[in-house]
Amino acid sequence: PSRKQIRHHRKHGEEGSMMLFGFGCCFLLICTSVYALVHFVHRPLDRHSPFWEQKGGSGVSGGNLRSGGVQTNETHQLLTSQLKCRQFGCPIYPAEVSELSSTGYSFIASQHHILLTHKSNRKKPAPINQDRAILISPFVADNSLHIPNQRIRPEDNFLLGIFDGHDDKGHIIAQFASEEVPSRIANKLRYLNNIGNAEEVRQAIIQTFIDVDHDAPPKEAKGGGCTASVILRIGSNVYLANTGDSTSYIAVYTPPAKGLEFGGGKNQQERMLQGRIAIRNLNEKHKPHSPQEKSRIEASGGRIHIPEKHPMGSRVVTRSSVHNEDVGLAMSRSIGDWDFSAVGVIPDPVVEVIDLNDLVAQSQANAKLFAVVGSDGLFDSRKVEFVARHLAIKFFESPPPLLGIDVNQYYADEVIGGGKKLIAAASPAKEEWYRDDITFGSVSIEL
Repeated sequence: PSRKQIRHHRKHGEEGSMMLFGFGCCFLLICTSVYALVHFVHRPLDRHSPFWEQKGGSGVSGGNLRSGGVQTNETHQLLTSQLKCRQFGCPIYPAEVSELSSTGYSFIASQHHILLTHKSNRKKPAPINQDRAILISPFVADNSLHIPNQRIRPEDNFLLGIFDGHDDKGHIIAQFASEEVPSRIANKLRYLNNIGNAEEVRQAIIQTFIDVDHDAPPKEAKGGGCTASVILRIGSNVYLANTGDSTSYIAVYTPPAKGLEFGGGKNQQERMLQGRIAIRNLNEKHKPHSPQEKSRIEASGGRIHIPEKHPMGSRVVTRSSVHNEDVGLAMSRSIGDWDFSAVGVIPDPVVEVIDLNDLVAQSQANAKLFAVVGSDGLFDSRKVEFVARHLAIKFFESPPPLLGIDVNQYYADEVIGGGKKLIAAASPAKEEWYRDDITFGSVSIEL
């Protein structure tokens, strides 16, 4: 070729090299950006980061809660929000059971706690999960660190709650209550003269429920409401506060006298509880047909419908300002549901105080205690003893992990597996049959 042709080819070769170089730089820049986003944006979920040590490290079980085991963006965002700690502690929320992988660390379970939920298959009034649950452990108000005459570790204090929404806007009221009840309880406890005084704490809890109902978003509170069932441990006292028809109780597990036995193979997967379970302090559900509730509602001019063959299906009946027709409410106390306030439906909780010293004295020396809360989606189909036995098997009778297996992941997987079985047991046999939202939480009570 001529010199002109050579120069021409060299020119095009140089231009091609420059283009390849440019593409290479762009590709490198994109890769670097993606790496930075993945590595640094999600870095707070890494328990080794300073953020985790400061925030999540004070959570349940001495900071053994970890991220992972989650498949979808919705649940990932939910777990990320767990890290938004408040002055009184770091809230943990349940994850949707269908979005959990079979392995991996998770905020929502450990050897000492579990929080799970399963969305209903309904289409109306709201095709979303209306249940809300929360666990804050440790739950610390400033003066709960200094309870007179008690040698209780502040890190053993906790708050566990369930808020079951109903009607069109129930999920909004449940969300509001799940955020405000812990915050306002903590604020009230902070200013008590003596947080060791059980009656002062009880009154603070009652007033919190009333205040949250009063301050609920008005538009939504006319078109929806929620239950509120909270278990609060402060020092040697446990407070069970309930409004509505959710379920809460304390369970006592007593290990077998001869010790635990672990078999292999199939029996390992379908093992029965070897110890014993006793249910303590089961809350009373607030139903319109209950004598005391019925009297209050009728004295306020309310109407009550009680099915002859199914009194638990009783309803308070009133005129809805949202729907412009008569509507029924399946409970006699709730947060929200303002249309029913004029006919005797109140937010005031019944608060029971349990002295752990007395409960321990009534139990065997090696007994273990745990708190349970759940929505009616679980407990309308399964008894409290059934739920407690399944939880106790995973909390206290899981076989020890093999050498080389990560202990935290092993127990998280064990407990989550038990939780999935509970939800499956509470679900109808056929997918097309109606299934309510199913949500429950449990945490061990350290003694």
